[in-house]
Amino acid sequence: MKKNYLIIGGVIILILIIVGGFWFWRSRQAKEPTPTKEPEGTLIETTLAERPFVILTPTDDGHWLTIDVSRIKDADSLEYELLYNTESGATQGSINTVSLKGETTYSKKILLGSESSGRYKYDEGVTQGTLTIRLRGGPGTRKLVTDFHLQQGDDELTSIDEKFSLTGTLSQNDFYVTMMTIGLPGEFEGEILVGPYSVFTSGTETVKNGEVSLKLPDEVTGAKLSAWTGTEWQETEAEVKDKTISGEIDSLATFIVMAE
Repeated sequence: MKKNYLIIGGVIILILIIVGGFWFWRSRQAKEPTPTKEPEGTLIETTLAERPFVILTPTDDGHWLTIDVSRIKDADSLEYELLYNTESGATQGSINTVSLKGETTYSKKILLGSESSGRYKYDEGVTQGTLTIRLRGGPGTRKLVTDFHLQQGDDELTSIDEKFSLTGTLSQNDFYVTMMTIGLPGEFEGEILVGPYSVFTSGTETVKNGEVSLKLPDEVTGAKLSAWTGTEWQETEAEVKDKTISGEIDSLATFIVMAE
C-alpha cells in the first residue's frame, strides 16, 4: 500500500511540473511576442529621388545605433530590420513596425545586445550588419536595403562593398558608421553615378588631412565629386585615376559622384 502511495505521489508531482512548465512557457510567450511580418506582396521600384534618407549614428560607447529616417514619401507604415554579426559569429538583430500617421520622419535608438529587467547585455565585436527598410502604403510596398560598417580606432573608414573609403586623422576613441544612405539628404538635379555614401559619428565630425575615394563604373572616364553641406550640394575638387575619384575633405558628409 505504501508503495502505491509513493507511485501516486510521484505521478501527481510529475503532472504539477508539466503544468507549471506549460504556464511558465505561456507567460514568457505573452511577455516576449515574436514580431510577425506582413507578406511582401508586389514590390514597387523607386528612384533615388523617391527614397528616404537613412542615417545610423553610433553612441559614444558603440553599444547603440540611432536610426533616423527622413524624407519619407507616400507611406502609411515603416518597418525596419537591423541584423548584425557578433564576435562569436552569431547573427542578432532588431525589428520594428510603426504607423507613420502622416509623419515624414522616424527615429529610434537600437540596442546592439539584449535587455532584461533593466539590465543590459551588450554584444561584443559588432563591426558590420544590414539594414532593411520597408515602406507600405501609397503606391505599394517598397523594400530598401543597405549595409553598414561600424569602426573604431582606424585611420581608414570603408564601406562594406569596398567602393568608398575615407582616410585622415580621426579620433581613436569615437565610433564611426560608414554606409550608403539609401536616399539623398536634399534635392539634386543631374545624373548620379556612385553613392550616396556617408560616415556618421556621435563624436567630432572634423577630419584632418582627410580624403575620400569612390570607385567608378568601368564605362566612366570623367566624373565630379560633391558633398552635402547640410543645406546644399557643394562640388569638391577631385582627381580621377585608375577608375577611382578622390578629393580632399575636412569634415564628414554625404558624398555622391556625378556625371561630368
